[in-house]
Formats: sequence, C-alpha cells, structure tokens
Amino acid sequence: MEASFWFSPAFVISAVVTIAAGGYSYAYLPYQMRKAYRQSLLTLASAVETKDTGAAGHGKRVAEHVVATAGEMRIPKKQIQKMEYAAFLQDIGNVRVPHTILNRPENLSPEEFEIVKTHTAIGADMVEQVKFLRDISPIIRHHHEAWDGGGYPDGLKGDEIPLGARIIAVCTAYDAMTHAKPFRPAMDEEDAVRTIRAAAGRKYAPAVVEAFLRSLKKRRREEESQS
Repeated sequence: MEASFWFSPAFVISAVVTIAAGGYSYAYLPYQMRKAYRQSLLTLASAVETKDTGAAGHGKRVAEHVVATAGEMRIPKKQIQKMEYAAFLQDIGNVRVPHTILNRPENLSPEEFEIVKTHTAIGADMVEQVKFLRDISPIIRHHHEAWDGGGYPDGLKGDEIPLGARIIAVCTAYDAMTHAKPFRPAMDEEDAVRTIRAAAGRKYAPAVVEAFLRSLKKRRREEESQS
C-alpha cells in the first residue's frame, strides 16, 4: 500500500469514523472505554503530525495547555473535554497540505501560506462528517482567528470566535513558539510569554491570555517543587 494513503483524507476520515463508532455515546461509556477513546484520538493526531517534522507531540502539548487554561477559567468539564478533543485534531486538515510546504526549511511564500491556511476549513469539514465530533468542528475551523478580526479563515473577531478556538489560539501559538520548526529555532519560554502578552487584545483574547499565563505559572511552580 502506498505511504501516501496514510495521509489521505479518505484514510483520516475512515479512522475518525471508526473511532467514533466505538464511542458514539461518550456519556454512557465506562471510564476505561472513555480513556481508550481519548487515546485513539490522540494516536490519530500523532499519526497526522508525522507528516510535519516540526509538529511531533504538538497536539498533545496544546491539549494539556488547553485543559489547564480552561480549568483556570472555570469552564465546565464537558466543555473542556470537547476543547481537548479539538486540540488533538486541530491540524488534521494538514493531510491535504503538501509535505514539501509543511517542511519548507525557509519562510513560506504568500501563495504557500494560503495553502497552509486551508487546513482549518478542511479539518473542520472532516470532523463535521462524524456525528460524535460535530460539536468541535467550529473550534477547529476558527482556531486561527484573531481577536481583532485579522485571522482566518473567516475574519471573525472578539466574542464571535468560539471560546474553545480562542483558547486553542493562545495555546497553539505558545507551543509553536517554544518548539523548533524547519525554518526557525525554538523561542525561549520567557520571550514566548512576552510575545503572547504583547498580542493580547489584538491577536488573542485578553481573558484567555491571562488565564493561560496563570495556569503556566502554576504548572512551573509545581514542576519546580517536584524537582
């Protein structure tokens, strides 16, 4: 079987449908089955990430930030779970982005960036086809929107942007900054925090930025106390 099959939309959609078939009614699944379902989604996300050499572990790390930030904002657990799933699958649309573009060792051309931007709508369309995941489709579609309306794909602004998408926007940006890509080195964590803070009210929702920074500080203190 050709390697390209594993990154085709047909494979990804069939994989998501297969996973969803085993967990169509999450509310009634026992704990161990819910845990296995979550791990299946994470495994699917990790498989898609192998297409991008700079993205390994991105979905898992972003999901951890999302859960911590949403918890800091006192969002109900069921909503946090949906946001976690969306974080896992946020870049699933990259299956339609050419490998050569995702792994370009220099900055993308405007035309190439336009192709990359399609991954949000493609990913949203994919999960829209799965009833169990339909609720997270808007989060995936809009996780690159900007608070001031300068993002994509629809130029939403402020509270027009789904809350889960606002949270993922901050968390995915921080993770991307602090991990190397083929065209740039990783940014120092303190520099990344300053960059995120400076963009609050323009690119990112101010309330989300503050919650994210509080959660990050708490986790760093916990890590220091355990070391």
